[in-house]
Amino acid sequence: MNPAIRDAVATDAAAIALLMTELGYEISIAQALAGVRRFSDDPASRLLVAELNGDVIGLIGTHVVPRLDCDGLSCRITDLVVSARVRRRGVATALVNAADTEARRHAAPRLDLSSRDSRSDAHDFYTSLGFRSRSRTSTRRLP
Repeated sequence: MNPAIRDAVATDAAAIALLMTELGYEISIAQALAGVRRFSDDPASRLLVAELNGDVIGLIGTHVVPRLDCDGLSCRITDLVVSARVRRRGVATALVNAADTEARRHAAPRLDLSSRDSRSDAHDFYTSLGFRSRSRTSTRRLP
């Protein structure tokens, strides 16, 4: 499978909402549209979609983060999902490769991501691409 990888646009909002719901984050089309705009308006961020035969079948979001360590910059994968109907056909690999290109465009020497502990298939996939678990991510929701 060889999907086209392109920047997300406003008309992708419905497909993005469905993909995020598949990932376990139920969002509305309006929320997806706001997200597309947020990524588009931020030069450190990028939201890419994988498209096949006119259908959006996956997405990846990235954000370049400044660091104080010797790396200087990190490119963070903020979101990655591929439609269940086309998984294990190279779409996620194509999206991660696009994120790698985005990191290099910003001269970020590393690509970071986090994934829920329960997503063992995703962890195996990331390991197969050369990602290594180096830390533990913690989140605190603000009131």
